[in-house]
Amino acid sequence: MAERDGAERQDEGGDAFARVTRGRRASDFLVIGAACVAVLVGLALIGEISLWAATLAGLMIVAFIVAFFAGTADLARDAMRADDATDEQVAARAEAERKYRVALIEALPEPAMYIDAGGKVEAANAASRRQFRFVNAEPLLTAVVRRPELLDAVTQAKREKTPQRFEFVERDETDRYFSCVAAPLGTGVLVSMHDLTDIKRAEFARVDFLANASHELRTPLTSLAGFIETLRGPAKDDPKAQEKFLEIMQGQAERMKRLISDLLSLSRIELVEHRPPEGEADLAAVAAEVVVALLPVAAERGVTLKLTCPAAGGANVTAVRDELAQVAQNLVDNAIKYSEDGDTVEIEVLAGLALTEAEARAGRRWDTAGRMSIVTALGAGKSGARFAVLRVTDAGPGIERQYLPRLSERFYRVDPGRGLRPGTGLGLAIVKHVVQRHRGEFLVESEPGRGSAFGVVLPMAEARSAASKAANEAGAILGG
Repeated sequence: MAERDGAERQDEGGDAFARVTRGRRASDFLVIGAACVAVLVGLALIGEISLWAATLAGLMIVAFIVAFFAGTADLARDAMRADDATDEQVAARAEAERKYRVALIEALPEPAMYIDAGGKVEAANAASRRQFRFVNAEPLLTAVVRRPELLDAVTQAKREKTPQRFEFVERDETDRYFSCVAAPLGTGVLVSMHDLTDIKRAEFARVDFLANASHELRTPLTSLAGFIETLRGPAKDDPKAQEKFLEIMQGQAERMKRLISDLLSLSRIELVEHRPPEGEADLAAVAAEVVVALLPVAAERGVTLKLTCPAAGGANVTAVRDELAQVAQNLVDNAIKYSEDGDTVEIEVLAGLALTEAEARAGRRWDTAGRMSIVTALGAGKSGARFAVLRVTDAGPGIERQYLPRLSERFYRVDPGRGLRPGTGLGLAIVKHVVQRHRGEFLVESEPGRGSAFGVVLPMAEARSAASKAANEAGAILGG
C-alpha cells in the first residue's frame, strides 16, 4: 500500500513537471511563430512577396514549429531536469560546506564564530556562546557582541579579504583578555579568539607581588637588621636584653611569614579568579572544621565561638573546598582578633534561601548599622535558584561608615588607635577575591559600640546523598 502511494505521488510529481515544461516551451514557440508570421505579413504588405507565397510560408513555419516542438519535447524535459539537478547539487554542496564549518568551529577549544555575508553568526562553539551569552540560532553579530574592535575587524576582513589581528578586554565580574584573528573564509569571516587571561594575570600578579612584598617587608627587615646590630654590639653581654630582643625578632619573623603566606594565597586566587569553580563543598561542614581549628586561639583570648548550622550535607554550594575554608577561617580569625575577653563570636550558616532573603540574612539585620556590599557577582541567577549564607558576627568596637568601602583593600587597616588589632591587611582582600571567583556576594554591616558582621552569599549546588564525614567529626567535637 505504501509503495503504491509512493508510486502515485511520484507519477503525480512527474505529470506536474511535464505540464510545467510543456507550458514553458509552448509559450516560447508561440512567441517565435508570431514573430515569423508578423515578418511575412509585413513583407506581403510592402509587395516584396505575394499573398499566396506569404500564406504558404506561414503554414510551413507553423508546421515546422509544431514538428520541432513535438520532436524535442523529451530533450527539453531532460535538459530542464538536468538544470534542476544541478541546482540541487549546488544547494547540497552549500549545505555540506555549512555543516563542515559548524563541525570545525564546534571542535575548537577556545571561542570561535563564523559570520556569514549577511552579518549573522552562522556557527559558534560552546565557548563563544558562554563568553558572549547568546542562545538564539544565527543571531546578528551586532546583537551579541558590543566590542568595537571585533566588529571593525570583521568588517575590514570582509572588505580587504585579508586576516585582521586584534586584542580586546571583556569587562565582567573579572576582566578577560583575548587575542583574536578575523579571517575571510568563503563568503563570510571566521573569528577565532585566544584567551590570554592566565598569562596577563600571571604578569600582573608577579609585578604586584614584587611591589607589595618589597614595601611591606621593608619594615620588619629593617627592625631585624637593627636588633641584630644591637645584639652584636651594646647588648652583646646583656642576657636580659638579648632575651627581649630575640622575642621581638621572633614576632617580626612570624609577621613576615604570615605576610608572605597571605600574598602567595592572594596571588594564586587572582590567577584563577576568572574561572568559576566546578566542584562542590558543604558550607556547614567547612564552617564546623574551621571553628574546631580555631577553638584554641579563641580560648587563649577568652572568646567563645558559637556555631549554628544545618545538618551535614544541607548546605552544599558550588565551590572549591580549600578556598571556602580560607574564607571562613579569615572571617572567624578576624572576629576573634577584634574581640575582647568574654566576648562571643557567632558563626551562622543558612541554606535554601531565595536571593533577597539570603542578602538580608547575610548583612541587613541591624537597623542603625552602616552596611555595604563589597562584592556582588551573583548575576541574575536562574529562576527559583537557592543560596547559602555564612555570617560571622563579633561584639568588637565596630567600624564607622566611612571606613567600610576600604575594608577589602590590600594592606588596609583601620587606625590601630581605635582599639583594633593589627594584621597583614590581606585577610579580607583574600575573602573578596575568593567570593568573586565563586560568583557570590560579600557584605558587611557594622555599628560602633555594637560590633561587626561579615556575610557571604553563595549559589547552592544540588545536595549530595552522602553526609560529609568531616562535618560529622567536627560536629561531634563541638558537641563534646
